[in-house]
Amino acid sequence: MSQGLPKISIIIPVYNGQKYLREAIESVFAQTYKNYELIVVDDGSNDRTCDVIQSYGSRLCGIPKENGGVASALNCGLQRASGDYIAWLSHDDLFLPNKLERQVDYLKRFAQFKACYTDYDIIDENGNVIQEVKTPWFPRQEALRILFGMAYINGSTMMIERSCFEKIGLFSEHLNYTQDTEMWLRLLRHFEIGRVPEILGKWRNHSSQGSRRTKLQRAEAQAMYCRIFKEFGIEALFPEWKESASDPKTIAKAYIWLGNTLSFYQRWYRVADHQYAHAMAVYPSLGNPAIWRRFQNLVLSILRPCYSKTRSVLWLRSAEHWFQKKLG
Repeated sequence: MSQGLPKISIIIPVYNGQKYLREAIESVFAQTYKNYELIVVDDGSNDRTCDVIQSYGSRLCGIPKENGGVASALNCGLQRASGDYIAWLSHDDLFLPNKLERQVDYLKRFAQFKACYTDYDIIDENGNVIQEVKTPWFPRQEALRILFGMAYINGSTMMIERSCFEKIGLFSEHLNYTQDTEMWLRLLRHFEIGRVPEILGKWRNHSSQGSRRTKLQRAEAQAMYCRIFKEFGIEALFPEWKESASDPKTIAKAYIWLGNTLSFYQRWYRVADHQYAHAMAVYPSLGNPAIWRRFQNLVLSILRPCYSKTRSVLWLRSAEHWFQKKLG
């Protein structure tokens, strides 16, 4: 890391973002922390995005490329970046003026963290705040598992030490919707991620967001989580089970954990059932909890139409945690 104030590379990936891009860029220029470079990657836009970028001249680095998705645009920016830290800003989101300053200060004071995220506001299409989001924080090993059930880190609030990418690689370009969560999982496999408990950004909720393609996003997320589960293995996800990692009972227990997480938190009952089936195949015993879990999962899938409403007003939320503790 360079002497003095660390340099931050801010990457804005954009596709057909002429409506909001200027606001995002101006929120970077309004930062109280001044040692940064701004890289705006135009991912093959066919609106006036290019004109917006060019209007700033040498105040930013504009990179045009063929359309390849958010991950490819981020990687393009990363390959051009020269900063000690990397920050990502979606073209329709905003930084609050002291975001960079507060995060750099945090990472300098707490050297055990190689990245950090912040709380944020949710705004509507016109920039009106409609909700404040106070994000949770978990130690690395717990966070690694929590992310399978709850994607609580907002990409536009993250700041990452650039050296981390040398260890974990770039964003996965085959992912169109979950490239951020997959990256946080890979980060957490090796590094601690901290949280600055302040609202330092604004996430815009609007009708034209690509992530609203929920069926495609859900299918990609399901495949991504199952792949990461297999790639990481028991020793990475459950180091406390390291001594018995090859034991069929332990392998079955890991599959049951994945099924529980996908069922209770994501409500992906069919995918969860596959995990319970794996657990039963690995450990075919009447004492395998997967047998009961599979039945429970079937009941929940049948009750799914009314489950969301009843769990918030009756006893199902606490029952879920009881089942996990009792049968885990």
